[in-house]
Amino acid sequence: MVTSTPTGLLATDLDGTLAVGGVINRADRAAAAELKSRGIPVLVVTGRNPEALKKVEGLWEVADEVLFSSGAGVLTDEDAEPVGMGCLTAGETAEITAILDEAGEDYCLLDPIPDNHCFSWKRHRPTGINPDFDRWMNLCKIWGRPDNGIPAQASQVLIVLPPGTFIQRKTTMALSRWSVFHSSSPVDHKSIWLEIFPTGMDKGSALAAWCSSRDLPKERVLALGNDFNDESMLAWAGMGRAVGGSPLARESVFPVLPPAGMGGFEAAVKEALECFTGCFEPDR
Repeated sequence: MVTSTPTGLLATDLDGTLAVGGVINRADRAAAAELKSRGIPVLVVTGRNPEALKKVEGLWEVADEVLFSSGAGVLTDEDAEPVGMGCLTAGETAEITAILDEAGEDYCLLDPIPDNHCFSWKRHRPTGINPDFDRWMNLCKIWGRPDNGIPAQASQVLIVLPPGTFIQRKTTMALSRWSVFHSSSPVDHKSIWLEIFPTGMDKGSALAAWCSSRDLPKERVLALGNDFNDESMLAWAGMGRAVGGSPLARESVFPVLPPAGMGGFEAAVKEALECFTGCFEPDR
């Protein structure tokens, strides 16, 4: 837990940025330990929910705190109760699902935090037309339930698009009242996922709020990411960086570091040490 104003901060996405295949390698764990010994904490900002975070090897060796579900909640330590930062009301979920039903999209409604690993789902496309949605339903079948009406609240709405398809412009415009961003599927790494959160909620706003509560200016923050849902936090931070070989590295204006698991996080640590303390350890 970070209770005072740190010297600086390294905020990093998790999957495809810090962790590869759900594992944080030993070199990155050692780099994080060195950084924290200099008074610079590591804040992990991830789309994973608290239940999914339990499967990440080495997470709490690296993270001081975690902003999970793309900023919808915070974990202050490994054993802390997840704290939510807001959710969609029943009225909002009714509006959103009506838009998606009309468009014929496949989607999930995630329960409020701390139970946002549980969800209801609705399928419009025939089985086999949206293979990534099918795989996701199979992977999470113990947590999912068929649509049983509009819940009182939802932490977010997840839309899974088949490979090569795009959401209709009419649908995009209808959803623009809320925070909507897209990322590559963590299941097949090809399909597009669209996530809908309460208005103003995203990784960037969550990072800004976290730093504001600790009187830490954005000029003392280095943010590292790999996908389009990381753009808001990279843009807000004083220094935004993308890991190589990622969607964000190919299509963004942020400086690019080595790929995940191949020195990207270590390079970010060295830059943070140099910028926030004026020193860093040479290559070992």
